Amino acid sequence: MTKIIYTLIAGTALLGGAVLTSGCSTKGNQVAAEETADQIEQARIAGREAARTFVSKEWRDSLELQSHLIEAGIKRTSYDSLPQQKAAYDSAFISTVRTVRPEVAAQLEKFRHQQ
Repeated sequence: MTKIIYTLIAGTALLGGAVLTSGCSTKGNQVAAEETADQIEQARIAGREAARTFVSKEWRDSLELQSHLIEAGIKRTSYDSLPQQKAAYDSAFISTVRTVRPEVAAQLEKFRHQQ
């Protein structure tokens, strides 16, 4: 169990945190202004779907857990240059995980606040 928790924490680094990684530059603000409400909602939907897939899987070992975290992180990369969509994705992802698997969400939150 401890091994899974440590892997979960390490894998979470791949996901990052919306609060910690959403920097504000002039160009970033221009991109943010171009993001529409529909695009932001689509990012929320994608975050929920990624979380549902993530929490519905059973992990046989820490390597498999890390693999699932990497999959979730890959889905998130399309929003890296879109700060509002990235924040919406992250928020929906963690909210869904918190609802379905609170113990996993607690570890994700703990790691996010340490960074």
